[in-house]
Parts: sequence; structure tokens; C-alpha cells
Amino acid sequence: MNFIKKIFENTVDAEVHKQFKRFSKGVYENKAIVELSKGRDSVKIKTSFEFAEDFARFLTNTIKDKVKISGGIITIKDIRPELNFEVQMKQFAGIKTFLLDNEMSKDELNTLFNKFPDALFLLSFSTDYGALKTKVKTPKSAKPGKDKEIKANFCAFTTNNKEFAREFSFDIEDNFKTLKIKHTFIINDFLINEKDKNDPALARTNAKRKGIIERFLDIDGKQAKKEIDFCA
Repeated sequence: MNFIKKIFENTVDAEVHKQFKRFSKGVYENKAIVELSKGRDSVKIKTSFEFAEDFARFLTNTIKDKVKISGGIITIKDIRPELNFEVQMKQFAGIKTFLLDNEMSKDELNTLFNKFPDALFLLSFSTDYGALKTKVKTPKSAKPGKDKEIKANFCAFTTNNKEFAREFSFDIEDNFKTLKIKHTFIINDFLINEKDKNDPALARTNAKRKGIIERFLDIDGKQAKKEIDFCA
């Protein structure tokens, strides 16, 4: 589920590529922020916006019947003609937010994910597996440098399955109670498909970003750093 985990495990896919489409060359600090705490019977994970869709896609596949979905779909395209239900639309600077307040099944949600692969899904809902609460706001544009505020307050996910913590602590062997993570994305190069070279928009969208991810860990107050070369 976790796109950072996929990179470290060399299982990069289209969902990982989607995470980096908005980045140009440069150094981007304080990205993919995570705060994880373990209780006696549960795990709570708070994150920055990068993990919103990862959570939504994962939790969708634990829906058994239908659940109440709230939140929004953010895109530049008017998707209303392609929906079989009514939604309210807000728009600012060409960015459209379609607000959801519907009961939906696993298949219905997965159909939306597949139909609008370039949209950003910011969803809140609960299943027997866990509960997801996500803010509905357009993430600020990606600019090189260090974000002033480091907050893991965009998504909150809670589950009684303590093994789920491994999605974020995949490279940590020791037991812990609290874990804080942040990343720096260093984008050094674009790998552009030959067929896209004459179309700047497609070249940017489809190009793979190549560089380094620095991973900073705070494990019960103990600091650690790891890094990996990546191409996504």
C-alpha cells in the first residue's frame, strides 16, 4: 500500500509514479510525513497528504457490503457526465473538487479509481478493518526547498490490526511505541519516453523521476537515517 515501502522493496508501479508527477528537478524536504503510535489493541497513523489515496485504496478492498463515503475527488476535469450519481462541485483556479456523500460498495469505489486515474481521492470512511479520516483540500504545489511546517495532520487512520504498522515500519526490526518519519525527495533527472518528446505536457506527465529518497526515522526518540536511489 505505502508508496515509500514499494520503492524500498523495488516494486514501483503506476501508483508510485503518480506520486511524483508533480515534481520537477530539485530537493524537496519534509515530504511523506508519518506519526505512528501503538496502543494496547490498536494502531493510529497520522500522515501528510501523500498517503491519502494509498489509505483509501487499501481500505476500499476491506468493504464487505456498502459503507458511507464522504470526502472529495480533486481533478482539473469535469467528471460529472461520467458519474451515475449527483455530486456538488467546487472550483478554484481551474481545480475542481467533487464532494462525496454516498453509500458505496467496494466495486463502485474501485470503478472510480480506475475511471479517473489522474484524480486525487481524499476520502473518509470506516470498515470492520479500520477508520480513515482525510481532509478535503488541494495540496499546495510542490516547490523545491524545505516546508516551513512539518505536520502529519492530513490523514488519520486507525485499525485494530497491529500488523498494519509494518506498512510504515517495514525497515525497523525493534519493537517500538511511537514512530515519526519524514522524507526528502531529491529529483536529479527526468527519463522521458521517446514518443512523448515532442509533447511537453505528456513528456512531463509520463516522465520517470530519478533520484534519491532520504528517510529520517525517530523511533521512540532514537534517530536514524536511510536512503535509496529510485526511479518512478
